[in-house]
Amino acid sequence: MKVRFAFYCIGLICLSLGVSLIIKGDLGAAPWDALAVGESYILHLSIGTCIFLNGCILIVINALLLNERVQWLAALSIFIIGMMVDFWIRTGLSRIEPFDFIQQLSFVMAGILILGTGIAIYLQAKLPSSPMDTFMMAIHRRFGLNLRNARLLNEAIAITLAMLVHGAVGIGTVIVACTLGFIIHFFYPIMEHMYGKWG
Repeated sequence: MKVRFAFYCIGLICLSLGVSLIIKGDLGAAPWDALAVGESYILHLSIGTCIFLNGCILIVINALLLNERVQWLAALSIFIIGMMVDFWIRTGLSRIEPFDFIQQLSFVMAGILILGTGIAIYLQAKLPSSPMDTFMMAIHRRFGLNLRNARLLNEAIAITLAMLVHGAVGIGTVIVACTLGFIIHFFYPIMEHMYGKWG
């Protein structure tokens, strides 16, 4: 259980650092994070708070789509992610700013690498995943779409909402959407082997 909890916490910390680096790159964030950035300006709330609120709304939507009870335990993961994103942006990365496009792109690429690794780590714990990931599965089951199309619809909804609130949609958003899946796919079996060895 200690190893399981360690993988869960380390994974969420890496995930939130990756999200924060991508946001700091200022070339466009991942779809759901881009929405949170736009909402933070409108609602005068922190980005992490908006991530958490969006997650809670999605928890309810997921329950409706799947005809299941509301899984409020899933709010734990999104609460930790939101809290850690605020920590990284306000404290951990507060003195680090990119000065040109190359540095911005470096932030985005490093963020994607760390984000994908974090997701691959925390998924090993088999604890409640983030509502954004569950939303993709809910679309897949409810409407009979394959996972690729369910993911595309998931991200299309998030990007549309982000554009409506003038969120952080840009070339970085496209880069994240096109590369994150490959990063997760590469690191997942590695982390699975590590979890099996230590667990």
